[in-house]
Amino acid sequence: MANSGKLYYTFRISEKVVGISLDTTNQAGFADGSLGTAQLRWLEQQLQAHSGHWYDADGRKVTGGSTDELVLVFSHHTSGTMGNLLPDPRNVFEKRHDGNELVALLQRYPNVVAWVNGHTHMNKITPHGHAVPERAFWEVNTASHIDYPQHGRIIEIADNGDGTLSLFTTLIESSAPYGTDFGGTSDANLAALYRELSYNDPNGRPTALLGAGQDHNTELLITKPTR
Repeated sequence: MANSGKLYYTFRISEKVVGISLDTTNQAGFADGSLGTAQLRWLEQQLQAHSGHWYDADGRKVTGGSTDELVLVFSHHTSGTMGNLLPDPRNVFEKRHDGNELVALLQRYPNVVAWVNGHTHMNKITPHGHAVPERAFWEVNTASHIDYPQHGRIIEIADNGDGTLSLFTTLIESSAPYGTDFGGTSDANLAALYRELSYNDPNGRPTALLGAGQDHNTELLITKPTR
C-alpha cells in the first residue's frame, strides 16, 4: 500500500461500525493538509457502499448502499487545518480540496457519526450541525502523546433505543509514575521520563491544549440514521 502512494483505507471497528482512514498530507510540503480529487471520490464511494441512504448535492434523499453501517472517519488534519491547496508534485494537475469541502461531503451521509483527528495537539470537540438533524456529525480532536498534556481518547458508541446515538469520548493518560528514576530503563520509568520531559518543555505548557470541559469526557448525542 505504501509503495502505491494510496495511504487511505477502510477497516472494521465492530459489527455494524466501519472506520475510514484518510491521508490528508499534502506532498507539496508545509504543515497543513488537504485531499486530492481521487481520494475524495474514493471516500464518497466508500460512504455510499456503507450507507442505506444519503443526500445528493442538491439535498435530495437517495436510497442505496450494499450495507448499512455507522461510519467513523479518521485523519491527521482537522477541518480547520486542511487549507493547503498547493498541487501535489506526484499529480500536479489534480485539484486539492479543503476541510470545508470535506465537512460538506460528510454531512450528506447520515451514517457518518464522527470525524476523529489530531494535528493541533489540542482537545477540542466541534459540532457540525445541519438543518436536517440526521445530517449532523461530531468532530473529535485529541491532544498529542508527545506534547503536554499527553492525552489519548477512547470513543464508544451506544444505541439509546430512542432514535439517538451516544458517543462517549473518554480521555486517558499514562499510568506511569510521576517521579522519574533517571537510572531506570523499565517501560514504566521511560513513560515517566517522557511525561517529565514534556512537562518541562522550554516552550512552556500551553494550557489551551487541554481544551475546555466540553472537550474532555463527554456524552455526545446524535440522531440515529434511519431509512
